[in-house]
Amino acid sequence: MDAETELLVNLLTQATADENSGRLPTERELGARLGVSRGTLRERLATLEAMGMVRRRQGSGTYLEAPDPAFARLYFNLAVRFGQISTPELERAREMLETAVVRSVAERATTQDVGKLRAQIDEMYAASSADDVERGDSADYEFHRLLYRIADNPVLDLLTDGLSAALRGLLHDRRRSAWQAEDLKVGGTPRRRATDAVHEEIADAIAANDPDAATLAVKHHYEVWRQITGKTSD
Repeated sequence: MDAETELLVNLLTQATADENSGRLPTERELGARLGVSRGTLRERLATLEAMGMVRRRQGSGTYLEAPDPAFARLYFNLAVRFGQISTPELERAREMLETAVVRSVAERATTQDVGKLRAQIDEMYAASSADDVERGDSADYEFHRLLYRIADNPVLDLLTDGLSAALRGLLHDRRRSAWQAEDLKVGGTPRRRATDAVHEEIADAIAANDPDAATLAVKHHYEVWRQITGKTSD
């Protein structure tokens, strides 16, 4: 861990260790405890505030805040825009995460959870019948977000929030491309597109509490999308 990161971690540790609901000690106390100047301390506090990790209250002090996923979204969006991370790399990371996550989902999902997943699949079918790309895109997005909510891991939730936000526009374009490709193959607007139906395999495996089948279903989901849109994963 580099010195700057270590200082940020120590600052947050001071907040969580105190008995006053996450309130940081005064700047003078913090500087003495951590062995840094007040100027350096204020710079690091400003960094944490920009990340949404702390909040300063005028006349009251500085308090620890629950992490805001906005900084993860900002990081991935900027990383893609400036070429530090490629879109195919983001897509592959999302697929790898989801393949692992769905195993946990299959082990812990309740009947109610499965019902919510199936409701989003029904919404996808309805959107396809109405030829409503935006509606279908939202239902698809919510289906995959539900997987992470069911897995109930804040680390994965933070990662997927940043990844999905960075990919959202691309995923919308992919759905439109997939619809156009399927229309060319079957003629007209089908009631049940392959890109919608493939989600049923995932829901069925989760309902059966079968992690292996769920893993295969997610892999098949991505393979179907690649076949229909003509895209590869690399």
